[in-house]
Amino acid sequence: VKAQTTQAEEPVKVVRHQEVGHKSLLQSDALYQYILETSVYPREPEPMKELREVTAKHPWNLMTTSADEGQFLGLLLKLINAKNTMEIGVYTGYSLLSTALALP
Repeated sequence: VKAQTTQAEEPVKVVRHQEVGHKSLLQSDALYQYILETSVYPREPEPMKELREVTAKHPWNLMTTSADEGQFLGLLLKLINAKNTMEIGVYTGYSLLSTALALP
């Protein structure tokens, strides 16, 4: 469970399955939150962070790629030294931005 603040700065509890684009095999909410806070969010470029935050406010936010998936996608593209990619279907563009930032 993580606390998020609203515009009135009141903490709102958000459980793991309600987070933007969350799809995970992890059984522990605390472990997932720890991974996000220590490994994923500190490495997230500012444009991706801003897009993730805007998307989180959209009513259909569960359709987006999560931050950890976006970084994993970028890692895979760098490992195979991808020069071109094709994305079919874009929600708010988070995975597209992740792909674009990973290309040389």
